[in-house]
Order: sequence, then structure tokens, then C-alpha cells
Amino acid sequence: MQVKNIVKPAVIISENDTFATALTAMVTKNTNTLLVSREDGTLTGEVTVTDLLAALVPDTLNGSEVIEHFTTDEAFIDSITVVKDLPVSEFMSRDFSALTINDSLMTIIATAITNERARIPVVDEEGRPIGIISRQGLKQILDKFMRAT
Repeated sequence: MQVKNIVKPAVIISENDTFATALTAMVTKNTNTLLVSREDGTLTGEVTVTDLLAALVPDTLNGSEVIEHFTTDEAFIDSITVVKDLPVSEFMSRDFSALTINDSLMTIIATAITNERARIPVVDEEGRPIGIISRQGLKQILDKFMRAT
């Protein structure tokens, strides 16, 4: 098994795209993770469903206040209305550990374990996103090594 066999194509958006664009991309491309790039194409972050949900929470709320805030459909719609034009750069995760297509299966597993990540971006030599190792890819690696026992 080679890394290239478990890398899913990346769904890439720009830092300047909006919350609405990110959500639409996730739904239409059937993915839970978007890779975010700068104008020069280099990877700068990722957006997950969790990032989208976190963007909906006003900065002034914490803990139980969040639960109290989202008690009605109208409150949730109001929050979406506030963030739908928010640039991805304002809510994306910048904490990621990218791999390259040439990394070993052990490097992938070590990265997933060390960073507690179930999805890992894969970039080319210039740091441009080319794919993602998903939970499915990690399961394939685990299965490969379990069969060796």
C-alpha cells in the first residue's frame, strides 16, 4: 500500500471565500473537511464542520450561555445570517500538520496519533494542497498492519 492509494482528492477553497461558500462546498462535494489556500495556492488551514459550528457562536457567549442562545430556530437562523458572508480566514483552523505524497505509512500514523487528527492534509513540494488522508485511509493503514500480525 502506498500513500498515493489512500489520498482522497482535496476540496480546496480560498481564505477569501465565505462561510456560505464553505458550507455549500461541504454539502455538494460530500466532505467534512475543506483545505484552505492563499492566493499563491499554498495551504494555510482547513475548515471542518466543527469550525462552521464554532463560527456561529457569538464571541460574547460561553458555556451554558451558548445553549440558552440557541433555543429557537430563529436564533439559529439569525446566527447564520450574521456569519454567512464571513471570510473563511476568520474561522478556519490554522493548526494542521500536512504530509507529502512521499511520506511513509508510519509517518502518517505517527502524525495522526501525535496530533490527534483523523484527517491529514497532503501537499506537494511547494506546499499546495493535493489531497487529504481521511479516516477511511487511516483505517486502511491500521487494517494492513493488523493483518501482518
